[in-house]
Amino acid sequence: MKLVVEPYGEEHVEAVRAFNRRLSDAGFPQKLAESPTPKWLPPTHGVPIRQEYYVARDGADVRGGYTLKPQPFVVRGEVREIADYRFPLSEGIADRRFGMLAVLLLKDALRRQPLLFGLGMGARSEPVARLFGIFKWSLVDCPFFFRVHHPRRFLRGIVHLRRRPARRVLLDVLAHSGVGWAGIRALQSAKRIGGGFRERTAVREVEEFGDWCRVVWRDAVEAYDLVAVRDSPVLNALYPPHDPRFVRLRVDGGTGPVGWAVVLDTQMQGHKQFGDLRVGSIVDCLSAPGRERTVVRQATAWLERRGVDVCVSNQLHESWCAAFDTAGWLRGPSNFLFAASPALAERLAPLASRARRIHMTRGDGDGPIHL
Repeated sequence: MKLVVEPYGEEHVEAVRAFNRRLSDAGFPQKLAESPTPKWLPPTHGVPIRQEYYVARDGADVRGGYTLKPQPFVVRGEVREIADYRFPLSEGIADRRFGMLAVLLLKDALRRQPLLFGLGMGARSEPVARLFGIFKWSLVDCPFFFRVHHPRRFLRGIVHLRRRPARRVLLDVLAHSGVGWAGIRALQSAKRIGGGFRERTAVREVEEFGDWCRVVWRDAVEAYDLVAVRDSPVLNALYPPHDPRFVRLRVDGGTGPVGWAVVLDTQMQGHKQFGDLRVGSIVDCLSAPGRERTVVRQATAWLERRGVDVCVSNQLHESWCAAFDTAGWLRGPSNFLFAASPALAERLAPLASRARRIHMTRGDGDGPIHL
């Protein structure tokens, strides 16, 4: 058995389909894309962000693969291409003969792009997170924020909190009695501080990101030790104007744009955590320094007017975390991790003290695939 990792081409399609069938027959729903051309972020001339697919070949058979998402970042003032390591999948999950393939895939990705990161991944006990730990990657928790807009529906519908019978009974009592409504409102009101920036601001939905967002990017970039380039070509690739899921909110002050947010309004159906709740999410955002709270409040108010039951977001940078805190959002347990390869962590050293100056949102990783 000689495994070779190489770019995914048309010649691999039938072998990938056979690989997916083997995993399915073994009871694993995961699969590799059955086309070498990504539907999201295909390599496009003039767009500096893309996806690249790689497969591990054993003779004529495909035994696994992974995805890289290279894009320009600003690292402590220097523009560098950095890649997100995404969706590693190995036949080792079904066949012990390929148990070391996950290591081979990660080594290959590091050889192609030493400046790698991972985002999301679930708990630190997940296989990918454990593998990163073995390779001396640095892992940082990205705080999880939520704000409840309809407490009764939230208490009756939040599957994640209702798994135990005793807890279900308690939540139903809280919902029926009104105590839960009052308690949630009180907690959120207690966290909400001040009125924010005194200048009058306005929010409006836009169809795409135009040249106006360059102003926000220019004003914001120096506030971060690590931030993905967020200009109009990148943003319109990440959040295509033709995709109806994404709502782009432009926030203006008296002299022009001060920030923006990308939000979702999703009616869940049988979601493993949110059940049938209507969930709003702030998946990406940027603002001029000091205007983070303005953007959060405007985006929150917009989602509340839409009628969502609960809003959620993950953030890492200290200014954005403070903005969500003072806008009345609550914090919950997070299973959303940022992982930096040793080479990337070295550029951010000491990472322990710089981590809160890194801007990471769901939009920097796999996107809002579960929202």
